[in-house]
Amino acid sequence: MNISQENSQALKNPWVLGLLVFLLVFLSANALFIYLAFKSPPNLVIEDFYEKGQAYAKTEEEIIREKNLGWSGILLTPSASRVNQTQTYEAVITGQNSAGLLLDSVKFFAYRPSDKRQDFSADMQPSGHGSFVTDVSFHLPGSWDIIIEARRGEDKYVLTRRIQINP
Repeated sequence: MNISQENSQALKNPWVLGLLVFLLVFLSANALFIYLAFKSPPNLVIEDFYEKGQAYAKTEEEIIREKNLGWSGILLTPSASRVNQTQTYEAVITGQNSAGLLLDSVKFFAYRPSDKRQDFSADMQPSGHGSFVTDVSFHLPGSWDIIIEARRGEDKYVLTRRIQINP
């Protein structure tokens, strides 16, 4: 078999056909990617950059203020949490000398990462010096983010933990 540029049989060669198909797919994919890049360009410019910068700076200030308080805390959760089962959650918050704190308010927030309509909160009641409890029932299984927010005057301490609720 004689393969040359003048041979009309070249398009019947499987290697030539494979190379042409590969070239066609390669160029089509590049054209598609170029089209998608121009259709939805990266959003590198933020409309409200100043407000977001101020919010970030405020968050950093709150973190520094919280560290300067010297408070520490621990969230005590049940070993096995189940749906629609009321269980007690306890937060123990201590000061610089590991002494329990008298706080104005302690709130329990439960956030469902996959569905914010299921989020809820509850007030925690003091049950001793530096210990606060609340009875909570979760209505859906899965991951929940627990945030305990303790306040005394202008001072605020935040304690976070992710828990798993079994069906």
